[in-house]
Amino acid sequence: MRTWFIGFLLFAAALLDATSPLQERLEKAKVGDYIVTEGGQMVTLLAIRSNHSGTLILEEISAPLSRLQPMPTSWPEWIRAKAPGHTSWSMTEIDLAHGQVLECFSFSRSAWIQTAQNESLIATLLQLPLKKVSDEARKKIGPAPLSDEPDRRKVWHPPLMHEGKQREGARFDAFEAIWPKDGTELAGQEVLLYFDQGKHFPLPFWVEINTSHATVSLRTIDSGINIPVIHKSMPRRAPEFIGSALKTEKGLRLSIKSPKYYRQFELFAIDITTRDKQICPITHFASQETGEYLTLDIDRDELQASLEPKHHYTWLLVPIGHTQSYAESQKSFVWTE
Repeated sequence: MRTWFIGFLLFAAALLDATSPLQERLEKAKVGDYIVTEGGQMVTLLAIRSNHSGTLILEEISAPLSRLQPMPTSWPEWIRAKAPGHTSWSMTEIDLAHGQVLECFSFSRSAWIQTAQNESLIATLLQLPLKKVSDEARKKIGPAPLSDEPDRRKVWHPPLMHEGKQREGARFDAFEAIWPKDGTELAGQEVLLYFDQGKHFPLPFWVEINTSHATVSLRTIDSGINIPVIHKSMPRRAPEFIGSALKTEKGLRLSIKSPKYYRQFELFAIDITTRDKQICPITHFASQETGEYLTLDIDRDELQASLEPKHHYTWLLVPIGHTQSYAESQKSFVWTE
């Protein structure tokens, strides 16, 4: 259930066209806002850790319900105590403009989770259109009227818990979607998501999945603001060179693997022939390939103007704005015109 829910959140964050009901919600999401959900015998705390420059970072901490007995009375204090009982603690960064997962790091595993593991799920989620459910079609409170009687029942709204107390009169908008026939257990199932109209949190407070056997719910049991910070930033990977430079008709081509959150790069050639190891900036042209792979093309004229014949060089790649995440090629090369 936890995997389904984080998928819904990523899907919700990706729906950012001009008509999306989430556009304004995500733009105004505040760092430190959080919700705590329960479903599938798991409790998950989800917090907004960053929201700027078109990217959103979500922190997710999950624990089996059996490990949280009794349930914490203060989620901020639970965080300060480093979430006793948790089995998973991670951060996920999402490109809001393109609906892509840029990075996922697991603090509980001390390792990055490659985005390729999520892409099939995300690709499916991004194809799901959300359709608002009218009040007439929504779940009602009380038994259904007889066929010849008008339905005067009130629309059902999930409870909204905020810092341990229930907010009276909370109202929610409901959206539905049908999962595509992708061969998974969710194939063809109806998905219902509830977003609070008061905008206490930008993402769903309540999720229902209607299967052929039962209705599975994931409910928010608390929410709040200013959740404490334990991990102050998301760890970043460095780019890396793949293989050696290849000669082309126009010059040289370098193959690079790099996280998608690095947008632009500076490339340098380090002359290791001399003791002072002079560093020369190299003009290049970057082309995105598949996933995290890209190529850097360098014109022959640029190389002839910048490099000394028969000198040994290594490459240095520096993401602009992230000088601490540089990469240097492992093998040197000899420049010959």
